[in-house]
Amino acid sequence: MNPIGTFNRIGATLVGVVILLSINGSPADTREAASKSAPKKIDPASGMIVDENWQTVRAMCSSCHSPKLFTNYGGTRETWAGLIDWMQEKQGLWEFPPAIENQILTYLSANYPPGEASRRRNLPAHQRPPNPYTSDARAEYEKKLRAGQIRSPVIETRENGEK
Repeated sequence: MNPIGTFNRIGATLVGVVILLSINGSPADTREAASKSAPKKIDPASGMIVDENWQTVRAMCSSCHSPKLFTNYGGTRETWAGLIDWMQEKQGLWEFPPAIENQILTYLSANYPPGEASRRRNLPAHQRPPNPYTSDARAEYEKKLRAGQIRSPVIETRENGEK
């Protein structure tokens, strides 16, 4: 056997493998892409993504509200932690043991991240249709507000105390 011919075949094989990997990605990249593109299993009763800790989240969160409040929303771990803090402070939600809160935050941030929410943002006021359920008093208030006869109330914000 010619050693130069063997060397050329090995070199050609290595070049071919490098080209294939650069086109298709590494096996790890391929597995990761496949897992991201694979359809996620959805629990038919709750509409939640079935993943690690989903039953903990279902038990802790849907005891007070529909899972649609979080399945239609997206956020970072910090966003979800802030919402839990707000519910504990303002809505009477009990304190979770740290391990349970970590499971909830891990599940929500992994399965409902920012940008993947299915609910659209609220329309700005000028793009909303007229409210068919408005009262006569509300209609009169809005008419005077548009005419400049009254001013809109100034409300202090909680974060900075500014008006």
